[in-house]
Amino acid sequence: MVNLKWNGKLEKEENYSKMHGTTPFSILDLYPTIRSDLESEESWQNLLIWGENKAIMNSLLEQFSNKISLIYIDPPFGTGGEFNYKIQIGEDGKFVDEIAYSDKWKKGLDSYLSFIQERLILMRDLLTTNGSIYVHLDWHISHYVKLIMDDIFGINNFRNEIIWAYPAASAKTRRFFIRSYDTILFYTKSSEYVFNDDPNIYMEYSNRVKNALKKDEEGTFYYRGGSHNGKKLSRKVYVKQEGTFPRDVWNDVPYIRANINEYQGFSTQKPERLLKRIILASTNEKDLLADFFCGSGTTLSVAEKLGRRWIGCDSNFHAIHISKKRILNINSSNDILKWKLKYGKSPHSFNISGLNKTEILNEKTSTLKVDLQQDDNIVTVELSNYLLPKNKIIPSKIKGKIKVFSDWIDYWAIDYDKQDKPFNNMWFSFRTPKKRKLKLKSEPFLYEKPGVYNLSVKIIDIFGIEFVKSYRIKV
Repeated sequence: MVNLKWNGKLEKEENYSKMHGTTPFSILDLYPTIRSDLESEESWQNLLIWGENKAIMNSLLEQFSNKISLIYIDPPFGTGGEFNYKIQIGEDGKFVDEIAYSDKWKKGLDSYLSFIQERLILMRDLLTTNGSIYVHLDWHISHYVKLIMDDIFGINNFRNEIIWAYPAASAKTRRFFIRSYDTILFYTKSSEYVFNDDPNIYMEYSNRVKNALKKDEEGTFYYRGGSHNGKKLSRKVYVKQEGTFPRDVWNDVPYIRANINEYQGFSTQKPERLLKRIILASTNEKDLLADFFCGSGTTLSVAEKLGRRWIGCDSNFHAIHISKKRILNINSSNDILKWKLKYGKSPHSFNISGLNKTEILNEKTSTLKVDLQQDDNIVTVELSNYLLPKNKIIPSKIKGKIKVFSDWIDYWAIDYDKQDKPFNNMWFSFRTPKKRKLKLKSEPFLYEKPGVYNLSVKIIDIFGIEFVKSYRIKV
């Protein structure tokens, strides 16, 4: 078999995962009071993890080795560029672009290939024997990554090179043919793998077929024509499905535009309907899947809607924050199986964990003022002011867009009984790209038992700075 050689390549990978000590991550946030009917294991909660994914995967191996049924990743493409997310400000659509991640590699191709090889080895070890992995790339690097995957997963476990073709929105070049597709490499861990013939993954009939469809008393059919000795022959071919089984060129999934409901303001966001086909084909209900470059949370959102358990991680805090809000707001998103309808359900319970929580928690130089309104054992919290840390340098392009103090705030939450444990988000309000209004006053909360409570308020501002302040409540 052909093998790639590059500087820094890991030549002996049999014990690679065992060579690296695990880095335990700690729970930062709890969202336990939402739906909890998904559990195939009694205590399961979905996981959103902030941190470097190689360290996270090493830590996950102890519990999840050979446990994950599907891994989809949309890693950097080796483009040499930088990719943005939008910081949105206030209620009227103002925004500025900030860098989500850099796809620049100091040692060039060598460092990229080592980066992806080390992570693919860990992903293989996390997959179940009948599991699958889909790696989303483009023309920059996919031909190199395919050889690495042949080496790690075995050339016999290569299933498809899927072409996701989409229109080129603003291509200006006349120096080469316009590039308008991505490549998705589909491998399995073994020859025994899950692959479902599910009608919900089917592609629509071509316009020619749709125009020829007719109905009679036996159902929907079209005529398949032919001729013999100059005589035209025809017979009815009855249609059992509302489409055709997918080929390896997918031109029926539109890319993300800013004016659609699922838009999250993340420049490399992928469509939910792309992940729907992958997840339905390669998993069963309640299976566990993972996305170790989760970005805006598309994989997690689709897994949630399809009744799968999920693990997502990203090294960028804003990606984790966007994914969290997307899951919390999932009831108002599109139903993945009936796209024109709203999903209309609350998410299942999940935790947010991290390898390091000291960078953003408890920013003591911030100023938060709240009005606590207490009527016997009923408490209401209202935000009255918020000032950023004094040492925070605020770009003039942002400062000029701020009109009121609440424009700084993207998310706030209340833990009505904060103890020595992760923050329990018992009430929260937040902005999304399509829902910009923020509630500044909480719903009334009833304390059922007399006592002294530690009510904590958490702010996450537009820069991702997290500030927590506590108040003593006597009931």
